[in-house]
Amino acid sequence: MRWLLVLLLCACAPKLPPDSPTVWGLSYTAIEVAPGSLAPLAATAGRGVIRIESGQVSTRMVAHEVTHLWQQRHYLIPAAFLGAACLRQPAWNCNALEAHADAVGEAAVMAGCSPGDFGWPGWAPTDCPLPDPLAVRP
Repeated sequence: MRWLLVLLLCACAPKLPPDSPTVWGLSYTAIEVAPGSLAPLAATAGRGVIRIESGQVSTRMVAHEVTHLWQQRHYLIPAAFLGAACLRQPAWNCNALEAHADAVGEAAVMAGCSPGDFGWPGWAPTDCPLPDPLAVRP
């Protein structure tokens, strides 16, 4: 019975392409979508897929979305972000998850990272020191 459950869980997991970017031990699928197709947002992350509208790819945006995948994988938000202000989100979209992702995005910019350091296709990595999602503070 236990093996059946494992097989079912494996069958439901999203299949990632073999050349998927990997960061913080997470692999994901990177997709650029048409401008305006994610409105009112410019990017989304979930189930191992990051979608960012064309023209919106930046270090801040990619780091922010990869942080959401990290949060989902670890079921974790650092306690310091409970009630913290968001750096980039509108008030209607600000919560602890967004405040944390915003702070990691800012830390990546401050470290001189590029989208390529997070594995985003078409961008060269700089070999910057990637921020640790657990070490970033509001």
